[in-house]
Amino acid sequence: MSNKIRIHDLNIGSKLKLIRDKRSSWGWQLLEGEIVELIEIQEQPVKLKVLDNNNREWHLDSHDIDLFDN
Repeated sequence: MSNKIRIHDLNIGSKLKLIRDKRSSWGWQLLEGEIVELIEIQEQPVKLKVLDNNNREWHLDSHDIDLFDN
């Protein structure tokens, strides 16, 4: 068996680290290395709803994040 964690195994409140810069249509920006908090996992396609340090909601793809020490 693999020790790799699947996206659907993450708990709400998990800390995730951004692995690439992201910009919203509102002009907000998340920078590589920034830590966000998981608030929802959406399916088909898999999207992660997260909060940044300013309590703004973001929708990220699974390939935008890496696990942080939870």
